[in-house]
Amino acid sequence: MSKLPLVPALLRLISEGSLFKQVFAWLLRLWTVSAIVAGVWLSIELWRSGGTSSQAVFGNLVFQVALALAFYLVAHLSWVRAQDVAAMPQIAGEVIIPLTRLLLRLGGELYASLTAVLGTGGALMIWISAGEARPDLAELRVVLPGAGGDPFPAGLAMLLTGLASAALGLLGGYLASELLGLLCAIESNTRSGKQG
Repeated sequence: MSKLPLVPALLRLISEGSLFKQVFAWLLRLWTVSAIVAGVWLSIELWRSGGTSSQAVFGNLVFQVALALAFYLVAHLSWVRAQDVAAMPQIAGEVIIPLTRLLLRLGGELYASLTAVLGTGGALMIWISAGEARPDLAELRVVLPGAGGDPFPAGLAMLLTGLASAALGLLGGYLASELLGLLCAIESNTRSGKQG
């Protein structure tokens, strides 16, 4: 067994947490690149499904700007959080919980960015095109509601749903992060109370 020094070194890296930090920092950087590629792909798909009138083309152009902004925010937030993960202080035995808390906040931030910007852009697209162009791609239905019916109510529903979902998503991500921190603080206080 002493001839295999790789396993003890790997276990030490895992227990110290530096491996998790490095892996998740690189995964977030990879996610950033994936978000950019997904944004370009969605943009191309939206141009294929848009209307042909000048109103529809202009509405689609407005939504394309919103799509670019949304995916820029996703990429930028992911890159910033990747740097936060890489810069996390090295505390023995305390890596997974802070990392999970950071990822929960990032999830809320990403969802809020997507739903707020795409909901606003989708509403403007519907209103500008008088309902001819709508962001009805299946890939967007995760963050946007259906946009059927008359243009004004459909756009208003998309705008309000997007903004409400953004607020709830951000609140949910940060709340989950704070609850996890609270549970850890309770556990730490309970352990120190028993020792004292």
